[in-house]
Amino acid sequence: MSTIHVVLHPKRPPGVEHFLRGIPDIVLHCPDDDAGVTRALEEGASVLVTYVWQDAFLVPSLRWIAGAGAGIEQYPLDRLRAHQVVLTTAAGVHAECVAEHAFALLLALTRRIGESVRNMTRRQWIELPGEELAGKKLGIVGLGRIGEAVARRAQNWGVSLVGVKRHPDRYQGCLTDVRGVEQLLPVCEWADIVLLTAPALPDRSALIGARELELLGAGWIVNVGRGSLIDENALIRALTSGNLRGAGLDVTATEPLAAESPLWNLPNVVLSAHNAGDSPGFGPRWGAIFSANLAAFSGRGDWCNRVVQPPGVVP
Repeated sequence: MSTIHVVLHPKRPPGVEHFLRGIPDIVLHCPDDDAGVTRALEEGASVLVTYVWQDAFLVPSLRWIAGAGAGIEQYPLDRLRAHQVVLTTAAGVHAECVAEHAFALLLALTRRIGESVRNMTRRQWIELPGEELAGKKLGIVGLGRIGEAVARRAQNWGVSLVGVKRHPDRYQGCLTDVRGVEQLLPVCEWADIVLLTAPALPDRSALIGARELELLGAGWIVNVGRGSLIDENALIRALTSGNLRGAGLDVTATEPLAAESPLWNLPNVVLSAHNAGDSPGFGPRWGAIFSANLAAFSGRGDWCNRVVQPPGVVP
């Protein structure tokens, strides 16, 4: 087998570089920026490990993009297919970690931990009675592996659960009440909490807008899916008016979130920097997928988490 040159994008989850450096059959390139990634690919590297995409990365030598994230909306799928580039993702690697993070955001809202931390920085001792999750109604929008991991955990918290999924007829999981996206408005009206774990829509439009937030009323919303799923202006209006009690956001419409965004200063908002899936366990879990796909890339096995597979791809 010929030597495989792998380019690792400088923005990567924890543990990925460490794992790749332990593989003897590859030459690893670790550029410092996007321009360096492009140069390494133009010099003949055939594999790119990334969750960031630039059109300049699509060079003739590129044969496989080993995604370090679960999302695919950033990639030009038709162009990759036309150029015979395989795309694989890290789908499933994040599920347990993101589910825990979703609960961290939710509890930070309902137990008012975000407000308490703000008081702590001001050295103010203020008692803030929080809410109990038990007895609440939770709507989970998106029932892939992350949504299912959230649902399994939520069953132990004494909450009522409804799921929303594009194809509820295909659902096989722990929930007994799963509805189509056309039922999103009634679910928002029913719920005390809406928790988003869905991928971005193909056109990047919002699932949650002013009407959905109005129906949710004095509830909470948590987003560990994609920032584009929520109309951010409508969210800010609902939060500042007091109609919505709080928002826990790991993702925002534009990332990084602009310094002038009102979301930074709203006391009923808890923010994290799109790091719900990051943990020391990421590298080994991602590495198992990469190893299987490295064998497939070399013609010695089947692809895992393959999104784009043009015919006749060889290293």
